[in-house]
Amino acid sequence: MEVRRLGRTDMQVSRIGFGGMTIPKVSVEQAVATIHRALDRGVNFIDTARVYGNGDSERKIGRVMEDRRGEVYLSSRTPDTSYDGMKKAIEESLEALRTEYIDLYEPHDVSSSERYDPLMRTGGGLKALKEAKEEGKIRHIGFTSHNWDLIKEMIRSGEFEAGLITYNLANREAEGEVLDLAEERDVGLFVMKVFGNASLLELSPPEEDRKPTVEECLRFALSNHRLPLILTGVKSPEEIEQNVAIANSYQPLSAAEQRDLRDFGDRLGRGYCYGCEYCLPCPQDSNIPAILQLIDYQERISWEWPQGRKAYAGFSGTIEDCIDCEQCEERCPQKLPIRERLQKAHDRFAETS
Repeated sequence: MEVRRLGRTDMQVSRIGFGGMTIPKVSVEQAVATIHRALDRGVNFIDTARVYGNGDSERKIGRVMEDRRGEVYLSSRTPDTSYDGMKKAIEESLEALRTEYIDLYEPHDVSSSERYDPLMRTGGGLKALKEAKEEGKIRHIGFTSHNWDLIKEMIRSGEFEAGLITYNLANREAEGEVLDLAEERDVGLFVMKVFGNASLLELSPPEEDRKPTVEECLRFALSNHRLPLILTGVKSPEEIEQNVAIANSYQPLSAAEQRDLRDFGDRLGRGYCYGCEYCLPCPQDSNIPAILQLIDYQERISWEWPQGRKAYAGFSGTIEDCIDCEQCEERCPQKLPIRERLQKAHDRFAETS
């Protein structure tokens, strides 16, 4: 598989990387088989996080690292951006991954001042990252974020060698200033959510039957020459085979294909839920992503209302229980009008007498 340099980390990474967010959903045996297949097919970058399955993702990856650590770059992260929290998380990641060092470690989802300020203040999480790098426990410092202003701030700071951001055919905000700035500062940006946590593959614009395909999503991301590494969340060896086959055989999009996919992405819109669950927990125990995806799918896939009403009746927390705390909207990476969408779902699906 083609490899590219990831900014000033100088890591030579495969164009397709293994995203570890989904493997907590499968058995240990299937996860291990999937990771082995990825390495066998030339994938040399595995990405995970402390919060994925409450450490389950790291532990499953660690089972493979016992024998194949030298074949792969490892990346992990923690949402605790305090000094003590970062130190503790790095040690926990090293133990779970069964390795003496992690190639790239990041503060997770630095999309608000609540995570940015403890990270960057004197004696904060960044200090812990630098100490770990000096001690050889990590080799490079990165970041992950959905906040474009903070992404630019972290790139400008000079403290980060790489960054994980969102990019897909319906969400292209990275293009322009962010990629220009990263190129200027030699910060290696790599991307997640090329399939929108798989929900993108199930959406179609209003009054259209067309849905994005895996190949369209991957080719679109791969055709951006300024993105050296594309993470894909996978749960089976078959998914690895499909993604690697596309990466190994793809041709850059023609001008006509670029126009078509960009127009298609614009029609899909950005107002849908990726199911990332950053809005949770809700103080009223509302399953916000499930409700949002119910109304998203009904609007774009035209589910029958009886099915929608039946599904909606199974939810315990709805907009009627909302206390307007706004926590979900503050945490949402896509900045969705969550309460408005919850109300729309209620209006559409709630049984009325």
